Amino acid sequence: MIYQITSDTWTGYIEIEFDLNGYMVRTDTKGAHLSEAQQKWFLVKMPRELSELQRVITGTSAKLTEIKREVTFDEIWERYDLKVRSSKKKSLITWNKMGSAQRLKCFDFIKKYEANIPNGVSKKNFETYLNAEQWNN
Repeated sequence: MIYQITSDTWTGYIEIEFDLNGYMVRTDTKGAHLSEAQQKWFLVKMPRELSELQRVITGTSAKLTEIKREVTFDEIWERYDLKVRSSKKKSLITWNKMGSAQRLKCFDFIKKYEANIPNGVSKKNFETYLNAEQWNN
């Protein structure tokens, strides 16, 4: 989940990304023109969890906007990168049945899935990964 914070007190925006568990994984301030005091405030106040984000900006002129991210089949096909054993045609059929929120969760879960594959166990072919819907567990 990606959010942009804007304010009347600076130009541009700050972008913050949270993972599926609601923890901050990325902050990008290069799109905002902040004073030194604003930078310090941001670094001290910025929450590590999505549940705290609204609390931090309450009482300020900051505005929070969720950025809807769409993942294409080609993006996830390249990211999953197991083309030798996977069927692109079968995977695309399953992908087309999924809603955009499910697609995003599926895409974001790949890193966690790959990190938790036990030694000696092969990565699932892509269509099996899609059908298993482990990101919903």
